Amino acid sequence: MAAGGVPRVGGVKSVLRAIAVLRAFSPRAPVLTLSEVARIAKLDKGTTRRLLLTLKEAKLINQDPVTHRYSLSVDVLELGSAVQDSRDLREQAVGLLSELAMSTGTTAFLGVHREGEALCLERVDGNQPVQIRAWSVGARLPLNCGGAPRVLLAYLPADEIEGVIQRGLRALTPKSQTDPGALRRDLAAIRRRGWELAIDDVTLGLAALAVPVRNVRNEVVAAVSIAGLTQHLAENRRPRPRFLSGLLSKAEQLSSRLR
Repeated sequence: MAAGGVPRVGGVKSVLRAIAVLRAFSPRAPVLTLSEVARIAKLDKGTTRRLLLTLKEAKLINQDPVTHRYSLSVDVLELGSAVQDSRDLREQAVGLLSELAMSTGTTAFLGVHREGEALCLERVDGNQPVQIRAWSVGARLPLNCGGAPRVLLAYLPADEIEGVIQRGLRALTPKSQTDPGALRRDLAAIRRRGWELAIDDVTLGLAALAVPVRNVRNEVVAAVSIAGLTQHLAENRRPRPRFLSGLLSKAEQLSSRLR
């Protein structure tokens, strides 16, 4: 038995396998069967079953008594909330996101770069009947799709940008930018103007406006964005998109707090 009464499956390799099991769950697949977990984690069913039972005893996994399907427990949220840099960033941002969502009638997001993707750290819905569900807290988007992901990609070091491009560019809609040369030009334009308006490239009919957030070293550490119906957010977008001034102001406030 391991510390705390949780049985060991065996060694460091088992820790890595347990992490793979936990990562099998996502906002798009929050509830999984044993076979699905095994397939996503790339493990055999026997090993997967033992790991799931161990994680269940550790109160990190729930199992439905009727369907026998598995899901993450709420205790996983406690682990996430203990990450200091993300927690500080979220705490500083949530009030500003709320103000943005209410004043623009959109959904406001805080996104960061994690392992070659854009991770949603926080979101706040506005008071409009249509809200954006494409990017929930904890969900990830490819860096070439969406306002915040493209801003985050634009400010990565050049070698990391090339790494993203070389690994392949995903298309979420027919409007997603998957041409490497065109994407490089788009990223250069984002760096020149300091914002991005992405239209219909995550979900058709939706647009997102995003700007960078910087730390005391002037490094881009996050992106603040708002998203809504394309006709609401992108109308009269030239020469400057609707709501850009307010978004830039909130991003600067957040950057100042981080400094």
